[in-house]
Amino acid sequence: MASDNKIQEYMNKLEGEKILIETHFANMERILRDNPKLDQQKAFGLLNNFNTLSIQYDQLCNDLITFIKIFKDKDSQEIRLYKTDELLELLDERLKEVQ
Repeated sequence: MASDNKIQEYMNKLEGEKILIETHFANMERILRDNPKLDQQKAFGLLNNFNTLSIQYDQLCNDLITFIKIFKDKDSQEIRLYKTDELLELLDERLKEVQ
């Protein structure tokens, strides 16, 4: 029972971190949509943040998937992924505008 609680506690922590990164992605997307004319420094700053968060997000999701496969019933768990492709396209569009 204590083991199950620790497993759930760890999964909750991973999910919390995943939601935090997804919130950053959503905020970036909002900034890009609300500010069609970003200056070059801001656009590159967003790109750098995106690259860092994307690496962390991929690793976190892989860890979560592996953890579920080992400790949980994989048929009963589903992991929703943030649509980073759309954000990346928006970033790319803004960077082309500032160059």
